Amino acid sequence: MNGELLLNIGLVVVFVLIGGVFAATEMALVTLRDSQVNAIAQRGKRGEKVAALARNPNRFLSAVQIGVTVAGFASAAYGAASIAPSVAPLLVPLGLSAAAALTVATILLTLVVAYLSLVLGELAPKRLAIQRNAQFAYAVAPVLNGFAHLMRPVIWLLSVSTNAVVRLLGGDPNQRSEEMTEEELRDIVTTHEGLPEDERRILDDVLSLRDRQISEVMRPRPEVVAVNSGQSVAEAIAHIEGLPFSRYPVVDQSIDDITGFVHVRDLYDAASQDPDAPLEQVLRPIPYLPATARVLPTLTKLRARNTHIAVVIDEYGGTDGIVTLEDLVEEVVGEIFDEYDTDAAPLKLAEGGGVVDGRLNLQDFAEATGIELPRGTWDTVAGFVLDRLGRLASEGDTVEVDGVTLQVTSIDRRRIAELLVIPPETLAPDQH
Repeated sequence: MNGELLLNIGLVVVFVLIGGVFAATEMALVTLRDSQVNAIAQRGKRGEKVAALARNPNRFLSAVQIGVTVAGFASAAYGAASIAPSVAPLLVPLGLSAAAALTVATILLTLVVAYLSLVLGELAPKRLAIQRNAQFAYAVAPVLNGFAHLMRPVIWLLSVSTNAVVRLLGGDPNQRSEEMTEEELRDIVTTHEGLPEDERRILDDVLSLRDRQISEVMRPRPEVVAVNSGQSVAEAIAHIEGLPFSRYPVVDQSIDDITGFVHVRDLYDAASQDPDAPLEQVLRPIPYLPATARVLPTLTKLRARNTHIAVVIDEYGGTDGIVTLEDLVEEVVGEIFDEYDTDAAPLKLAEGGGVVDGRLNLQDFAEATGIELPRGTWDTVAGFVLDRLGRLASEGDTVEVDGVTLQVTSIDRRRIAELLVIPPETLAPDQH
């Protein structure tokens, strides 16, 4: 093998690798996320140039295609023209004529160059670029930008032609890729192995809160514990003694007339100085929110106001319940238990079923049991059962949905307190 042949082979490999650099740069720029582009732009003048190129797909795609096409053409044409004459004599002893040997050598070399172009000039560079797109873009994009500057007339012609074809096919040449949907983002979060499971769960919960209303997480009106505005601080302390809450709404005539709230700490501080002091001395203002307010905006609003409690108002202007900052935070990070709370074990439908609180909202019920109850005007499992019954519930009443039986096991006044969830496989034969 003489030196000229080695030089020709080396040049073919160089052309293939040049094509690989263009292909890798294209893949790196195409796969950059907006957040990565913004981060690169913060890395000085070089980063600004890379970001500007990434935001101009017409420019870099045209430059890449010119580079890939020229490199591919050069490697194939030069390989066939310069190396085939050196290979052809090796085929003559096989019984081929000189002309036939040259033709076969040209075909074989074209196939070899095509193989090298696919592996070294396309597949391997693109795979590496996908794995390290930001690093590739930052390192190589400035070179591509300089090449694009040299090829401006050609790129202009290609851009005009491409835009015309895109418009002809009903597309928008100025539009970039479609924005990521919520479902796609959630899928990325839940399948991202680089995030711990707890972090993935929290992020998934945050995404699921987009359409959730505070009426689904509030403490409903019948369960609100309030103090009367006419009480003294000592009377209020006696009224709430033994209860686990730190803040209590203050009502005037009824629960529909909440004038503010008091903090337990303020009550005891005031009582230490004057037990007969009126509640007005420690009364704090309380915000009002519609029941349809979304969980995340409400969380942001309460944090901005440095407020931990709010009144939830129904469509008629009456009190629907109260919601606390803790209620909202728990929707993001899960249940928060203190020394007064009972840490109930999560429901698992073992043999014979499991018992759930009637106040459990539909989403938490679905997460705990895997059973999706139909949506409607109700927010809780008890509300769903009452709607199906069409009357006030009694102990022993049952409702069936998708083969699962919900049986009322406890009534607190007129409210469904607990239900037994019975999977279909646990029912007796005569119950099917």
